[in-house]
Amino acid sequence: MDETKVRSLLGPSRPDGVPYEGLPIGRPITAATYDYLDATAPEYSRFMLQQIYFPSVTNVLAQAAGPPHWFGIPARDLRSRWRSWLTLLAMTEADNEGTFGLVPPLTGSFTRLAPGLGLGTMAYHPTARTLDGWQQADTALRDILEKDGLARVRPWSTDVAGSVTAHPIGSARMGDSPDTSALTDSNERRGHPGIFVTDGSAVPTSLTVNPSLTIAERATPTITDRAAQAGVPVRYGAPPPTP
Repeated sequence: MDETKVRSLLGPSRPDGVPYEGLPIGRPITAATYDYLDATAPEYSRFMLQQIYFPSVTNVLAQAAGPPHWFGIPARDLRSRWRSWLTLLAMTEADNEGTFGLVPPLTGSFTRLAPGLGLGTMAYHPTARTLDGWQQADTALRDILEKDGLARVRPWSTDVAGSVTAHPIGSARMGDSPDTSALTDSNERRGHPGIFVTDGSAVPTSLTVNPSLTIAERATPTITDRAAQAGVPVRYGAPPPTP
């Protein structure tokens, strides 16, 4: 993809005379590439790249752990690192190595590190295969954005506040084999009829869209059947017409 096409698609440019550049550039979430989602490719080498928007305060506050250094001169110094940025998201395959703690923090479901950053109970130690998948996605991003000097990709790390992860999935995955999945293909807990997991933990691997509707569509028919078997007067489908 040449520079002209990238600029036209993503819009990473500013008009002349802009006095303050501490804001994101580019279009909203309108561009994504599925060129790397070849179903015949080896596992962990498949990913998608998507343009995503985060306001400037998100990037600033995510680096403001500790005392309130997010105002005055320190805030100006933080913003200087983000004069003009374009945020791209890589959705990659992982080894499902994340685990959730059993005891929540005293402050609730997470520990507040900064006004825009929280540390949850999830522990995540990526395996070599997961890291290789990340590296392949990073390489693809650099090939696109650093071509012809269009942009410079900022390094990221797995340290706290060095990266931010949203929507972890796969901790109670569905599947065909009891050896590798806790749920059946209809989101029901194996060996425990009537217990369903209907959040992102049921999804085996990263999807290219938010999975909430997919989860609901797969789970609802079986949930309705189980309720009917228990004597609950329910039916699956559109409600009857109003008289």
